[in-house]
Amino acid sequence: MIETIAGKLSRGNYDGITGGMVSVDGKLLFEAYAGGNDADKRHDVRSATKSITSLLIGELVEDGSLSSVNVKVSKILPDEFAHMANDDPRRGIRIEDILTMRTGLACNDWVPASLGQEDKMYKTRDWAAFLLSQPLAHEIGEHFSYCTGGVVLLGRVIEKLSGMDVPSFAEERLFRPLGIVGAKWEKTPTGHTDTGGHLRFSLPDLHKLGVLMLNMGRVGDTQVVTEDWIKASTKEHTNIHERHERYGYLWWLNSGEVKGKAVSLIFAHGNGGNFIFIMPELNLVAAFTGKNYGKPTQFIPMQILTKEIVPALIN
Repeated sequence: MIETIAGKLSRGNYDGITGGMVSVDGKLLFEAYAGGNDADKRHDVRSATKSITSLLIGELVEDGSLSSVNVKVSKILPDEFAHMANDDPRRGIRIEDILTMRTGLACNDWVPASLGQEDKMYKTRDWAAFLLSQPLAHEIGEHFSYCTGGVVLLGRVIEKLSGMDVPSFAEERLFRPLGIVGAKWEKTPTGHTDTGGHLRFSLPDLHKLGVLMLNMGRVGDTQVVTEDWIKASTKEHTNIHERHERYGYLWWLNSGEVKGKAVSLIFAHGNGGNFIFIMPELNLVAAFTGKNYGKPTQFIPMQILTKEIVPALIN
């Protein structure tokens, strides 16, 4: 069955899915690419970038440069909040509220009519100013609303607290220890790093991040990301009314049963079919790249995982 999946990927039988890589117990089961793709090709992994941004925030916590996720963003970035009155409740938005998509701002990327929806943000020059011009639609910290703008704001937090640009900080603290080379970040119109999406990454590099998560932040004998941060990131922090999934710190969570076996799923998801999957009970890591942007077929990798790979492994 596993060989069959790899063959179908190579032949392009999974519409728009450009590659897949799966390992169990640290052993590679397959690595396959559709025509025109290979291990060196960098893909726009869209919102899978957000999960990587979460790991970088964890590095700030480890440093002590960010004392806690309960710190208010306005304390770190006073200039961005300068237009607000001192008693404006938006000054109370914490780092954790962004990590859990609960800023309370009128920003919902899943609703085109939303005031702070990402496509409207992309048309402006200063994305942080656009986000922070939105009114509150909910109590801060109470309601999940998927908002790319908040995660873009975290890029400025990383710059401010690390004293480095985001690509340099990511290279030093995360990519180099993992052996990841050639990652390319996009910039916002004001020259900051887009930490909410559009990072270009290879399939093997996505898989390396999944292995890091499975191994609780370790690579060999090196603790790259603290175990505490991995646990915090993959703990359920909020329910999502619109979906079956739950949410950690910019990581998606799900659970279920396959052939009588209870399994949990941690994953990063980027529009188009770009995924990192971690299933701890099976010691499984899977990564996929795809180009089905804005289409239901972007979820084909989820179907490959749950309906083909996992049942085959449990059998």
